[in-house]
Amino acid sequence: LPARPASFTSMTTFPSHPYQQFPGPIRKRRAESIFSFEMGPFFSSTKQHEELLSLDQTNGYQIQLHAKMDRGFFRADQDWACYRRNYFQVSSTFDVLGINYPLQTSEVPCLLRKSSTQELHQVEFFSIGVSACVSSNPEKKIELVQHTPKRDKGPQMVPKPQPVRAGGNLHLASVGSSHQIVTFERMQFKTATANNGKRRAAQQYYEIVIDLFANTSQGETICVATCQSAPLVVRGRSPGHYADSHTRYKHNGMTTSPPPPPPLSHHHLPSSDQQQRLPPPPPPPSGPTAIPS
Repeated sequence: LPARPASFTSMTTFPSHPYQQFPGPIRKRRAESIFSFEMGPFFSSTKQHEELLSLDQTNGYQIQLHAKMDRGFFRADQDWACYRRNYFQVSSTFDVLGINYPLQTSEVPCLLRKSSTQELHQVEFFSIGVSACVSSNPEKKIELVQHTPKRDKGPQMVPKPQPVRAGGNLHLASVGSSHQIVTFERMQFKTATANNGKRRAAQQYYEIVIDLFANTSQGETICVATCQSAPLVVRGRSPGHYADSHTRYKHNGMTTSPPPPPPLSHHHLPSSDQQQRLPPPPPPPSGPTAIPS
């Protein structure tokens, strides 16, 4: 018998992975930094309502509120707009500046001189709250609704003020929880603005209001300073109802190509019988042939 080749074995072996392994779909991550600062409706400068003093009353405190809104707002007809059912969020911080000399210690405890009675109250901590009103009538409040992560299945609540320390950085609002940044997530307007897109009546606007509260040792909560957002249009219908929806989609690169033209019908094409009944082409003209010289 012929000798077996060296490469021949009596037992056939198979690779551990008999089928070609293809990599699964690669999920693309959003190309954004944790330090991103998205554009959104701007806020006004701070309006301080009450006087704040150091404990020894040698230094006055000036408040500066900072706030930003994102997730759901866009520009439409030179206005900031959103849809009522879309979520949005508001983040806010504040700074305390010494009027007579720079602040040497923490902002609390400090004293508050109430403008109505001139009484002094000791402030134990600050908190920031969010609310909404009609732009032309600040006394007319608009209800805000805050959802849990379970969306419609979870409970709905009115946003409540949250304790905060001074010195936060809004650029770090997306990094995580912080004692110096207050973020109100998953909020909605309960009602839409009136006269959306109608030319016959004036457009109504809402404003988001940020309040800084001083919580005193006597258990009182006193509004110290406020700032408000730019006027907002809150739409109550679907995007297809508004004339500018196609413009925004085109800007975002979401346009679709026009539909192809319809195919020609068989009525427009000559049949084989019609082609056979066509008259033959005329013969070439006959005549004397010119003899070249």
